[in-house]
Amino acid sequence: MLASTPRAQQILEAALDLAEAQGVSGVTTAALARRLDFTEAALYRYYSGKAGILVGGLQHLGERLLATMLLEVDVDAVSEPQHAIGQLTRHITRFAHRQGLLIELLLYAAANRGENLREAANAFMQEYRRRLIVYFAQLQERNLVSNATPAEELGRMWICQLLGSFLHCRLTGEPWRAEEQPGFRAFCQVLGASTTP
Repeated sequence: MLASTPRAQQILEAALDLAEAQGVSGVTTAALARRLDFTEAALYRYYSGKAGILVGGLQHLGERLLATMLLEVDVDAVSEPQHAIGQLTRHITRFAHRQGLLIELLLYAAANRGENLREAANAFMQEYRRRLIVYFAQLQERNLVSNATPAEELGRMWICQLLGSFLHCRLTGEPWRAEEQPGFRAFCQVLGASTTP
């Protein structure tokens, strides 16, 4: 993959636009070639096919989310439990970028047989989970959130409520506002339970 070239970046952006408009399954090399006004064969100079393009899209969106996470989920800016909940509320809205496309790509990768796509999704999820665990552990060390649930389990719970609420909304056709979902509110209660003032 040559994602650093302007043409590769153009292909990636077109693929993300197409996925946002038609869903991940709507991304095909034929549709991309039409959208970009060049041949399918030209796509293969930059990506190994649809799977390679989707890997690039997942990595791009994942890197953006992790970069914003560094700025928004900061233990040093937390002096009481409500600050942590405020940070998590702002952070979870980042997943709504491009109609929740990052989560859709992760779910697509989980159901896909393409090894490279699954590996890219797994790499993102492992790094994301690692950062969450560090965040929750630091909050607990400072007695800013409950210590009743281990930080590792909080990381799992956070990811489960995030993916579960997204999937629920996709299946029911409801708009996905993660911070308004019952799972998010329940998670915040777990964090706030038994905290010291």
